[in-house]
Amino acid sequence: MKKIILLVVFCSFMFARANYYASLPYVGYLQYSDNSIKDYGSVEGVYFSILKSPWKAEFDVEGTNIVYKNKTPDLIQGDFSMFLTYYYGYNLLYTFGIHYINSTDQLTDGGKIFKVGVLCYKSFEWNRGIDIYYSDYSNLSTSPKLIQVSPKVGFNFGNYNSTFGSFYTELKADYIQVLENKTENFLDKIYRSIDLTLTNYNGNFTTTLNGWVGNRAYAVENGGFVVNNIGDEQTGGFKVSEEYKVNNVQSIKFEYVYTKFKEDGDANSRTYLLSFNYGF
Repeated sequence: MKKIILLVVFCSFMFARANYYASLPYVGYLQYSDNSIKDYGSVEGVYFSILKSPWKAEFDVEGTNIVYKNKTPDLIQGDFSMFLTYYYGYNLLYTFGIHYINSTDQLTDGGKIFKVGVLCYKSFEWNRGIDIYYSDYSNLSTSPKLIQVSPKVGFNFGNYNSTFGSFYTELKADYIQVLENKTENFLDKIYRSIDLTLTNYNGNFTTTLNGWVGNRAYAVENGGFVVNNIGDEQTGGFKVSEEYKVNNVQSIKFEYVYTKFKEDGDANSRTYLLSFNYGF
């Protein structure tokens, strides 16, 4: 944790004369199916970023609480994420950073997820890149270590000024390999999944549809800001979001996420997220 604090101090000096952008807290409610041992949960967090060319720093602080139906203690967790992006010229960028977990889940408490990524792009036309994550859960002798490789490719098409607006689609693959498998939480040592996203930009509205198929465990999502560290094997899901731009610096966004996973049997979760975003 001391290393993370030193990194934040370093960035404070590095971006001392930068232009700042921030967003207000987001809140969410988690609902689980009747056959799940989990009952309900909540999530709240704050995301903000700082941009000073050619660098961009992103931070996220999040709290999660999950209530169980049986005598299992409730999960209380705090997540801290920090990522730096370096823009090299006009068609290439590099990203690196860390996601830290402070949790009542002893298996993953103190977990550190490290990310490196590269993206080649042509603005408003196409992009292709790869992200690599190393997850180190070493709190217990049975805590796992994993590597995740996520290549992706995206394309822009359509005319923003037309009736239907413009579109962006992205195809991503996730390959997760368990480097140390000393716990019964894993059914396999390798997990694979395919993820497809379609986003429509039309006036003040941005609509996103996302779906994925395959198998995941301890997956890292959303560029490293979301880590599924509980250990359930996920078997598919989809996401729908709608964002309304109030003006040039304010927007409101609603997101619905459905995920299938395995416990003693098949179960599912539904997540409802609301965020109010401000820039200055």
